[in-house]
This record gives sequence, C-alpha cells and structure tokens, in this order.
Amino acid sequence: MLKTKCDVDVNIQKLCPLSLGSAIGVTSFIAVLIWTLWVMHYGMSPMMLEMHIPMPTLSDGFVHALFALLKGFVFGFFVALFYDLFACCFACCFAHRKSHKKRK
Repeated sequence: MLKTKCDVDVNIQKLCPLSLGSAIGVTSFIAVLIWTLWVMHYGMSPMMLEMHIPMPTLSDGFVHALFALLKGFVFGFFVALFYDLFACCFACCFAHRKSHKKRK
C-alpha cells in the first residue's frame, strides 16, 4: 500500500470513500423503495395529486431507487474524498506550525 505524505507525517482519521458512498447509496435506495411502497399502499398526498404526478408503480419505484443508489454512492464517495483531502491539508499545516513553534 502506498503511503502519502499525510500518512507518514500526521496521524489523522480518514474516511473510506467506498464505504461512505455505499452507506449513503444503500440508505437512499431503501428510503425511496419504502416511500414507493407507502404511496402505493396508502395513496398519494394532496400535493402530489394537485401537481398531476402519476401514481408510482413498483417498477417505477425500483428504477427511482436505483437512481437514488447511484446518486447517493457518488455523493458519499466525493464527500469522503474531499474530507480526506481537507483533513490531510489542515492536519499537515497545523503539524508543521506546531513543529515550527517548538523549534523557536
């Protein structure tokens, strides 16, 4: 495994992009699927009826749930990447400032 400058110099907590992306994606998938089943069983809200939104079917709900899975994965993946990037940069900056102050 490759060690970056951040891994060697500073001890910071990192997020795994795949894990966070999978967690958010699966959660979104389940939420959309449950919402679809809820609307199919209990009916549509008055706001949905006013806006002429069609009644979702199980296949439509599954397609929307798959899109939610994909969007949630991509969102979580990039959030974790940017978090790791900023955590590394700020941790390295503060570590170098502390070591610089100790030398004086």
